[in-house]
Amino acid sequence: MERDRKNFLSLLDNEKVSIFCAYDQDYGVFRANSFKKNLFSHLGFEGISECVFMDQIHSSFVQIYDTNLKDLTCDGLITKKKNVALCVLSADCLPLLLYHEDGIVAALHSGRKGSFKNILKECIEKISLESPNLDGSKFHLFIMPSICWKNYEISGEVLDFAKENFKDFLLGNQLDLKSLVKFQAKNLNINNILDSEICSFENKDFFSYRRDKTQKRFVSVIYLKG
Repeated sequence: MERDRKNFLSLLDNEKVSIFCAYDQDYGVFRANSFKKNLFSHLGFEGISECVFMDQIHSSFVQIYDTNLKDLTCDGLITKKKNVALCVLSADCLPLLLYHEDGIVAALHSGRKGSFKNILKECIEKISLESPNLDGSKFHLFIMPSICWKNYEISGEVLDFAKENFKDFLLGNQLDLKSLVKFQAKNLNINNILDSEICSFENKDFFSYRRDKTQKRFVSVIYLKG
């Protein structure tokens, strides 16, 4: 099937893994559920046997996903399972998709709170506990469409907290979450970083809470091919 690129953005698609963002509909309706079917076949992505959506709570809580996991209340999932699509819902927050060449993927919802709590570090530590001998140079981080710093103003206690703890990522009252996450990644020795460089606020193909106060969500997806 020929893929309609007006409906999705692919950052990586090879024989081992696929990483993409779909914005052809409101995927928020799938929140907090696992579906034993391919929700993305209409976009040309084949081989997916299960799609997993978290119940995102703006935390740094990351879980290992397998068939025994019933409670999807978290902001990060990790799996080695083939053909299982890990999905992040967003409308300005940073979806982070992580791929290790040895066959591990993770999907993270890294909004302001998740980024401040360094959910990426939580994820890497959990992966390392499960697979202690991994070559860190084989990690690849993908930053999917999300709000850019010039459209992300903060104020009040949030601004005060950022000034005290994250001043290097402030430009006046504008917070640069992407730069913060990239800094955190470098500190974790993740050097393979691909930023989609799409601002969800500016690009009206994408849902944006800051722009429209919408409750709708687009989805960022990663899955290992079996």
